[in-house]
Amino acid sequence: MNAFPLHRSTRTVLRKIIVLHLLAVLLAASASAQQPASKRPLRHSDYDGWRAIQGQTLSRDGKFVAYALVPQDGDGEIVVRSLATGAEWRHIRGAQPTRQNDPTGELPAGPPVFVGRPSFTADGRFVVFSILPTKAETEKAKKEKKKPEEMPKNAMGIMNVGTGEVTRVDRVKSFQVPENGTGFLAYQLEAKPEEKKADDKRPPETPAPASPPERRRRDRKKEYGSDLVLRNLSDKSERTFTDVLEYSLSKDAKRLVFAVSSKKEETNGAYATTPGSTDVPATLLSGKGKYTKLSWDEKQTVLAFLSDRDDAASPQPRFKLYLSDLSSPATEIASSSSAGITPGMVISDKANINFSLEGSSIFFGVAPHADPEKDEAEDASSDEKVMVDLWHWKDDYIQPMQKVRAERDRNRSYRAVFHLKEKKCLQLADESMAEVNPSSDGRWALGSDDRGYRIMIGYDTDYSDYFLVNTSDGTRRPLMKKQQWAVSWSPAGKYGLFYDGKDWNTLSVPDGKVVNLTKSLGVSFSREDHDSPSVPPSYGNGGWTAGDKYVLLYDRYDIWQVAPDGSAGRNLTDGVGRREKTTFRYVRLEPEEKFIDPGKPLLLRAENEWTRDSGFYRDRVDGGQPEKLIMAAKSLSAPARARNADVYLFTASTFNEFPDLLVAGPDFKNLKNVSDANPQKAQLLWGTSELVRYKNLDGVPLTSMLIKPENFDSTKKYPMIVYIYETLSEGLHRFVDPRPSHSINPSYYASNGYLVLMPDIVYTVGHPGQSALKCVLPAIQAVVDRGFVDEKAIGIQGHSWGGYQIAYMITQTTRFKAAAAGAPVANMTSAYSGIRWGTGLPRQFQYEHTQSRIGANLWEAPMLYLENSPVFRADRVQTPLMMIHNDNDDAVPWYQGIEYYLALRRLGKEVYMFSYNGEPHGLRKRVNQKDYTMRLQQFFDHFLKGAPMPEWMEKGIPYLQKEKEKERYKAAADVREKTQN
Repeated sequence: MNAFPLHRSTRTVLRKIIVLHLLAVLLAASASAQQPASKRPLRHSDYDGWRAIQGQTLSRDGKFVAYALVPQDGDGEIVVRSLATGAEWRHIRGAQPTRQNDPTGELPAGPPVFVGRPSFTADGRFVVFSILPTKAETEKAKKEKKKPEEMPKNAMGIMNVGTGEVTRVDRVKSFQVPENGTGFLAYQLEAKPEEKKADDKRPPETPAPASPPERRRRDRKKEYGSDLVLRNLSDKSERTFTDVLEYSLSKDAKRLVFAVSSKKEETNGAYATTPGSTDVPATLLSGKGKYTKLSWDEKQTVLAFLSDRDDAASPQPRFKLYLSDLSSPATEIASSSSAGITPGMVISDKANINFSLEGSSIFFGVAPHADPEKDEAEDASSDEKVMVDLWHWKDDYIQPMQKVRAERDRNRSYRAVFHLKEKKCLQLADESMAEVNPSSDGRWALGSDDRGYRIMIGYDTDYSDYFLVNTSDGTRRPLMKKQQWAVSWSPAGKYGLFYDGKDWNTLSVPDGKVVNLTKSLGVSFSREDHDSPSVPPSYGNGGWTAGDKYVLLYDRYDIWQVAPDGSAGRNLTDGVGRREKTTFRYVRLEPEEKFIDPGKPLLLRAENEWTRDSGFYRDRVDGGQPEKLIMAAKSLSAPARARNADVYLFTASTFNEFPDLLVAGPDFKNLKNVSDANPQKAQLLWGTSELVRYKNLDGVPLTSMLIKPENFDSTKKYPMIVYIYETLSEGLHRFVDPRPSHSINPSYYASNGYLVLMPDIVYTVGHPGQSALKCVLPAIQAVVDRGFVDEKAIGIQGHSWGGYQIAYMITQTTRFKAAAAGAPVANMTSAYSGIRWGTGLPRQFQYEHTQSRIGANLWEAPMLYLENSPVFRADRVQTPLMMIHNDNDDAVPWYQGIEYYLALRRLGKEVYMFSYNGEPHGLRKRVNQKDYTMRLQQFFDHFLKGAPMPEWMEKGIPYLQKEKEKERYKAAADVREKTQN
């Protein structure tokens, strides 16, 4: 019984209210269930599973696409997709090595190293691919401390694209799929692990009995072959050839040649067989010794190779050059005793063998006869051995450069030629002209000599003297002195093409006449925006048309077709590029294209300089205006085309759109997306990019790229990080994969509520630091004026050249709440004569002529070096600074970071410097990349978002606590990732 009785009508109304309320709740619940789950910010734990598309390729008929999906850390997949039906076949591919950073360390780390592109058979029935060991297999072997030869090996997969069935073959070292022929596949297996002999009773730690020194030298160099398998793809039958060291399957799949290196040395040799035949392979040459450098002519009917058979017993055997038409045994055509070879020279097995296009000449290498290699044990250092380097003032290369170049110089060879018709051998190159580049017909060659200019490399640039070489008699005619840019051949060998620092020129062959092609065309063919104290480079060229009729040359925007004798020149793109501020560049659709067919339309990639929109146009040699096919507010990659079909494969990206694969027809209409590499992105907050126009303090119009969070609200105030290098706005539509690195990741920071600003910087020679300041501060103000930046929460980060500019700017401004500078130069006076240890180069050149932009040497302009050095203004710094400068930096000497750190520390400034042990200019080890990425975020979160100060900032990391701190830090980071929303 109710305590408070209600009127009947009232109870009826209440029932209706309750029913309506319940209905509303149910409807709301239903609507909620239909809504997508709310997006979350990126986490550091998202990096490993983020996948890149690599090795994409189309079948010849354009019906299938194959590619690899490669995570940053973990096992990848091979994907094969039917373009007609959308059906996909997938197969595990294993884990591939993580890519190391850009060699300069100046760019963020890229995707993992790609190992092997999937290969379609010519008939499109199969796709063949490498299968790498899984991450678990490799880690298990490492924990078990397996020897290199015991580590997991690659396998090979053969997929039937009709059924998706995959045949796996283990321990495959390499494979070859014929380019044009069908029905066969050749692959080589890894050598079988050596088995311990039953009568070998020596314990594992007991070394084998020492062999005589001479034998040790020979055994150490000996390389034995392994099984080569020729597989019939139709019936799956296989034929195995043992002890193969090298092999080559012809493009038409009609001939297989291979070299044998066996412990039964009498079976060594070069052999040929016909796929499908059961006959014993034909012997081209056999006997003890090594057989190597199997090389086809253009038609693949003639084979050249090297062998030391006749001198195999010598400590340092001499090679000979052999030739065979595969129908008869090989014949010797050149040796160290051949007339025309300089006495003391021998044929080098380190140099490649190349036929001229018509097959009338064979080019090979010769080198001084070397002494036998010393035994490592005999050559080991001891207390009695002097270890010293002499740095001589007349050395052409300084000692560090000599060290870096030692292996290359040790293996240096000089070009020689054998003319088949005349049966004449001739050495073309030597120490006085070390480089020789023959024309396609082999009749002439361009030689170069840089000896007189090597000493200038450390403070200037590379120069060479050029010669025209007659390959029939070896005579040399001087062409040019002190030429900075290389001379290249036209396809038919009628002309040499070169840039002189301002214009493009040809030199005709054989008269050597030089013609300036561009001086009267009315536009600049050198970079108009070049702002370094050096000769501006060119915009490049697009190649030659058939018969050497025209060469295509680029100005800033347009393409010009120019007759190589200077008789005619016209703007192929009819000035559309310059009028519309759109850059046109020719797309080479055939990877092996030797010349441009003027009878076919040209595909041009276009990019608007103002909007960064990109797309494709069609044009013709001697045609009318370029025809627009597609332009979009995206970055469209240069496409690949199916060999026998008008199917084009490419990518399109924006900052918020991953570059998945697209296919289209020749008109680029009806684009079809054919991949979805990272579906998880749909659940992640990302960002958007836009351009912001501004002027620097000198009134120069400039552009910056601003990245906003996906859920941006213009009424709110956001923290902002500025990332700098030089010009960055051209990356407006570049998708940035989330990944750890030594620099901020814009995608991660935008996803986590930051604005990211990337301003373009232009320079005044002699004042690089002030130039950066004059560009960066107005760029920041242009964004601040929009009202959504928290002015008390602006940070800045950059690495290498970007790090230097930051180190300088914080001595001049208090605009930044926090700054992070990677591998900065702090003292130009000491850095000027430092060494780039990765190349061995002195650093002087970059101050006098390139990026550092002082434009004079230290004695000519000492005050400019002082004015641009942050360390001399360290007392002005009021911005907390975080640095990374690794102790094995191979570009910017480690002491540069130390100088700045010690100066700031001495002055009581807040500074933190991370130095990752053994790491070079940029972080290479992924574990270090992850560690620094998280610490960099903590640094900025503390100063720009008010997050608590991490323990390492508060207390430091004492040397004796390094290992424990890393363990605590990693554990704490794991907890943060699990609890992060």
